[in-house]
Amino acid sequence: MNARLPSPGLIGLLRPALLGTVCAALAACDDAAPSAQLPGLTLLSAQDVAADPMPGNDDALRRVHYRDLHGEGVLVLERSAAVIDDPAGSGSLDVAILTARLYVRSGPRKGWTKQWQRQIRQPCAAPVLEAAWLLQHVGATDLDDDGQAEITLASHTFCGNGSGPHQLHVSLIDGSTGYGIEGETRLDAAGQARFDGERHQSPSLASAPPVFVQHLEKVWSALGDTSTTHARQAH
Repeated sequence: MNARLPSPGLIGLLRPALLGTVCAALAACDDAAPSAQLPGLTLLSAQDVAADPMPGNDDALRRVHYRDLHGEGVLVLERSAAVIDDPAGSGSLDVAILTARLYVRSGPRKGWTKQWQRQIRQPCAAPVLEAAWLLQHVGATDLDDDGQAEITLASHTFCGNGSGPHQLHVSLIDGSTGYGIEGETRLDAAGQARFDGERHQSPSLASAPPVFVQHLEKVWSALGDTSTTHARQAH
């Protein structure tokens, strides 16, 4: 398996009452959707946005725009590519780069400030290189009802040819604290997906609020279904 360079900080069953809240949050922000008012959190659509430019590049894969007790936030998801020299000295490597940035401002007429950035970089010398944000699992929530938005990120990467492992990444970022799970799923010799590869949790998850742990576990389980579909398509 080719070496992975996991991003720092990318390393969670929901309370029934929160299930609808989280589903709504993870479905934001469709340009045509109206605002979704959640306890302590408002998810904003393009109809709610003033004419001032939004942060991020024009080719951003998705923006999640919300308002919480601190003001406004915009999560911007992007994918880019690069070519680097192979450290082993055997030519060059293609690199897929997944980038998530959170921008915040205290009011509608204030300037945007980048609060944090997370990246996953997947170098690859093999024929097949994949890297994708799993957008249906990305969003903003207020699971602990403290009025501050948490951000959920989920992604999938692969480098190989055959039935090598597909890497999974899921994280929840609450303010300056990140919680996460990383691992892999495989295909067996018959081409059937197995969600039984390695799994690593961030040390912070041991002391995370139970609702965060339940959320991450739920998303992680859902990632297994999503990623095995990608795995079958790649082989």
